Amino acid sequence: MADITLKRKLYDHLLKWKNEYAPEYALFIKGARRVGKTTIAEDFGNKEYKSFITINFQSANDTIRDLFVNSLLDLEYFYNVIQMQYGKRLYERESLIILDEIQLFPLARQALKTLLSDGRYDFIETGSLAGIKKKTEKTEILIPSEEYAIEMFPLDFEEFLWAMDDDVTMPIIRNCYDNLKPLGALHKDIFRKFREYMCVGGMPQAVVKYKTTKDFEKVDFAKKEIIALYRNDIKNQEEENRIYVGNILDNIPSELSKHEKSSTFKLSHVDKNARYREYSGPLNWLTEAMIVNTARNITDPSPALTLNMDDERFKCYLLDTGLLINLSFGDGSYLDNEFYKAILTDKLHINEGMFVENVVAQCLRSNGHKILFYIEYNENGKQEMEIDFLIRKEKKVIPIEAKSGKSFAFKSLQKFKAKFTNRVGLQYILYDGDVKRDGEIIYLPYYISAIL
Repeated sequence: MADITLKRKLYDHLLKWKNEYAPEYALFIKGARRVGKTTIAEDFGNKEYKSFITINFQSANDTIRDLFVNSLLDLEYFYNVIQMQYGKRLYERESLIILDEIQLFPLARQALKTLLSDGRYDFIETGSLAGIKKKTEKTEILIPSEEYAIEMFPLDFEEFLWAMDDDVTMPIIRNCYDNLKPLGALHKDIFRKFREYMCVGGMPQAVVKYKTTKDFEKVDFAKKEIIALYRNDIKNQEEENRIYVGNILDNIPSELSKHEKSSTFKLSHVDKNARYREYSGPLNWLTEAMIVNTARNITDPSPALTLNMDDERFKCYLLDTGLLINLSFGDGSYLDNEFYKAILTDKLHINEGMFVENVVAQCLRSNGHKILFYIEYNENGKQEMEIDFLIRKEKKVIPIEAKSGKSFAFKSLQKFKAKFTNRVGLQYILYDGDVKRDGEIIYLPYYISAIL
């Protein structure tokens, strides 16, 4: 990892913050552990500042922690101690201080109001919102309003291609989508690259291992380490019931793989006596930690998509499809993993609905969409319609179906369009074939989800 710096789109957002919002605002990079928050912050500090210091609150000593509580009235002393502790000099208006894993020490976040008012240096925070709310309520911590917050996700498909030294494929995809033009002979090769992306995932450690070794066993090991880290974080957190948090994470693969059409997360499969009010806190913890992408049911679709949400009917996707593969196959060797075998022998025909749905959710989330879906039942409680994903484009609702059952997808889109005629624009079916159009229904390869 130390020798390879992955190109990330988020870097441009960091530049925007530095040029337009610093030093009045701190930059808060929110994201799951191991998505590359610290790496991009330090790369930014190295390239854009004369010097930078990273204070990691997972390892910071008591001297550093105490500074943020008891030394804010003497900032000369505050900054002198930091420079001595880290052996680096700070230069006024030319240095950056990175507060890493800020959620582990919210008092440092509170101190930013004073530090930003001083204006001597720029500040970047990295971490997640998991646990911050309850910690701050318990200790009455004032969260500063002077924050410029951005979310960081695993590498998207285009960033994965960049890591593989491919700058050509994505412009071709965009051109074909913009003009609704088939990719022809290129489709098979691009689909292979997308399957590789699904298998490797977008976690930087896994991507670097794949780039440098092309060895799926080493990639598999890197992903298992990340899942073990998440399990350890769940075990060590004190804000929510650890068993409930772990239950949700462990049941994501089985809930996504259910064969019945409705793939909403059913708490009764986790615990027959489970109630949403008991699991809402643990679910929110996983969401705020950005370990999961939580999808919400929209009861009355409109261009203002989030106005009518049914909180108790939801789906859970893992933040990264590569990690989902490992979570699904447990502790088995990668040599026993049929999904890897299919990749390596080029025999994968993507009909594994759980992986398809997860990677589409991952792509949409990376593109700034909230993960939303629609389900309709008749008066007898029988499901009559389900739309996998809903997004908004040009003041219209765009329904997206990504199931392998194309006939059902077509019928669901027809019903949805008939019921919400004036609100609905084009309708998309994501499948394993090439780009084509049938009236208002657009058939798109799965990898087009990377640019929707």
